[in-house]
Amino acid sequence: MSEPELFSLTVPQLQEKLVTSGLSKTGRKADLVTRLLQAQGPAESASTMEDNTAAASKPVDHNPKNQLVKISFKSLEELEKTVRILEVEKGTRYSLTMEVPLTQAALTMLAGSPLGRELEVLDCRPEYEDRNPPVIDTSKVKFLKLRRLDLTHQAIKAVHLTADCFPLLEALSIDQPCARDPETFNTDLPNLCSMSFNFVTILDVKNFGRSLSRSPKLERFSGYKLWGLGRKAEHSLVLPSCISLDFYRSDDLRKLKLWAPRLEDLDLQACYSIKTVTLLDRRPNGFSGPEYQFTGEPSKFVVNCANTNEPGGNLVTSSRCKKVQRGVDFFRNTLSTNLREDMK
Repeated sequence: MSEPELFSLTVPQLQEKLVTSGLSKTGRKADLVTRLLQAQGPAESASTMEDNTAAASKPVDHNPKNQLVKISFKSLEELEKTVRILEVEKGTRYSLTMEVPLTQAALTMLAGSPLGRELEVLDCRPEYEDRNPPVIDTSKVKFLKLRRLDLTHQAIKAVHLTADCFPLLEALSIDQPCARDPETFNTDLPNLCSMSFNFVTILDVKNFGRSLSRSPKLERFSGYKLWGLGRKAEHSLVLPSCISLDFYRSDDLRKLKLWAPRLEDLDLQACYSIKTVTLLDRRPNGFSGPEYQFTGEPSKFVVNCANTNEPGGNLVTSSRCKKVQRGVDFFRNTLSTNLREDMK
């Protein structure tokens, strides 16, 4: 699997793959993905540029344009220093990992820099800090070449990412934002293929369904312990490309209305409040562009209803539903008590 596909999986799903491969399942989500990528071999060649003045002060002209230059910083001071002196060659691909929380000032500086204008991957993975961490507002910045955004333990004002600021974004992952819950959910990302949330509570979810439906290329959505969805009675999702839709432990989710002609897996395990899921046979009005077109026979799918009641509506009675899984799957049955505690 590619890196974006792995990041779209939940932590339990990643750990299942690691166990199957005989690898350690401990660590943060980014560590699990890295371990799996290393085990399957490099999908693409990449070079790493360390943070030092000598390297930063020279143009990066030794790196072929199809390679990814990886940069990592352990302090905001290192970031500021390097951004100020780095001579960026236009067309070179960059990946940036931050091991400390970003401030809004640092994010704004990065977005306006030559590095930020060429950046394709931004991975924030500081240690978890619940005491007054800096909060970033993604609606205030633009990363026009960014293709992947991973925020782990980074406090954010809202899930706000739109096409005018993040037009090429393909993969989004938000994992355990610190100290505060995101205020709103508003995305408009036409190139997004995967979206993943872990341990996230959204305060205002009225635009959740509309946001996902504005990503017609979305193939995989994962919301492990994505809470707050019950603050709206029903969510309508129009997902012409979606293969996998996972709401495992989205406890307060109540009603779904779904058009997903390519769906193969729908996970409602431990969605304790789910009442109704209505599967639509036709594309709803308002989604008439070519990116929403579908021809051919709709796919068959599997529904996981373990630890919850089967929802009303036509989901499990549909001719497309080939299996309803009512028991906890093997992996989740074999998770140790300690591992469950680690994920809380």
